[in-house]
Amino acid sequence: MVTVLDLGSTKAVCLAAEPDGAGGLEVRGLAVADCKGLRRGIVNDLEETASAIETVVRRVQKETGEEIQGLVVSIGGTHVEGINAQGFVPIYPKSRAIQREDVLQVINHSRQLMLQPDREQIQAMPREFRIDGQRGIKHPIGMNGSKLEVVTYIVTGQTTHIQNIEKAVGMAGKRIEHMVLQPLGSGLGVLTEEEMELGVAVVDIGGGTTDVGVFSGGSIAYSATIPVAGLLVTSDLSKLLKTTPEEAERLKLECGNTNPKAVSDTESVSVMQLGQTQLRPLQRRVLVEIIESRMRELAMMVKQQIEKSGMVGMLPGGIVLTGGGSLLPGADKLFSDILKLGRVRIGEPSIQGPHSSTLNQAGMATVVGLAQFAVQFADDELAPAESGNWKERIRTIWSALGGKQA
Repeated sequence: MVTVLDLGSTKAVCLAAEPDGAGGLEVRGLAVADCKGLRRGIVNDLEETASAIETVVRRVQKETGEEIQGLVVSIGGTHVEGINAQGFVPIYPKSRAIQREDVLQVINHSRQLMLQPDREQIQAMPREFRIDGQRGIKHPIGMNGSKLEVVTYIVTGQTTHIQNIEKAVGMAGKRIEHMVLQPLGSGLGVLTEEEMELGVAVVDIGGGTTDVGVFSGGSIAYSATIPVAGLLVTSDLSKLLKTTPEEAERLKLECGNTNPKAVSDTESVSVMQLGQTQLRPLQRRVLVEIIESRMRELAMMVKQQIEKSGMVGMLPGGIVLTGGGSLLPGADKLFSDILKLGRVRIGEPSIQGPHSSTLNQAGMATVVGLAQFAVQFADDELAPAESGNWKERIRTIWSALGGKQA
């Protein structure tokens, strides 16, 4: 059984699962709790965050009947960055079979990056191996060659923010087994293997941030976090309509849309404004225009990030929107009109079992993907045998070890 924790700007989700024997997940326990301790992916209240972690983990422990020691935790925020790095090693004697130690050595060579003193590596994921110039190799062990190369996607973050997540988990009485990039989790939660192989971008519109992940060749190739998401839409409504944030959130969920043309001039909504004791009527189109303005800005920022990835013409899988913010009616059409990158669909997890109604929602994409990463790829771990530090471990989306040869 693995236990994963997704820390967001609005909620903390803990999920315990194990392999179902058919490549999927068997959910053992699930808990969701409000979490106000993070702002845009960064811990700004340790006690609040630790309390939310303790709450969800305790509930999952009660459901599973098992004590949970370690957690696989999501990490995001604008401080997190990803870079494609290359490494190579010669094979001696020439043309001998490549071994596990060669794979470890070439990946570690790719990890020799010069980082700022306040940054450190979080994850290293081999994307592609090359043997004597032959590209696209995923399982090099056992193949013969004279030169082994690798392209590794390396995720880094600010040390203080990483330490604060570690501290919050520690205050809840648990330890971190691994940190996983949030856009990677979102992608694994809603994308098909075919989409990840061909090329696709996943856009997870959460509460505090929007995560963008570009996948190609079966692995993540680019990621970014945008500090614009659902809570900012709520904030705009609250300010412009002069309501409480709670009333603004209600209006967004019950009456929101991203397309003013889909709303007639005669439609109205009832709004409780600050300082008032009675509901006041408001033209619904005004509400929708506020939402559309912020969502259009977000779509433009997503477009800029995808252009920055250099993979605009390499996404036959199109765009997959997920996260709670993707559920605003018309969001898929708005993004389609602005991005012009082929099909845009809303992605939701597909989990069987007693918790399926809760998990098969766009807002649960990351936690489901985290669990799939932890369950399916635990055997793909490449780490020095004596290493006890989770930062030294290397996990791939596909097994760099060539199946069970490890």
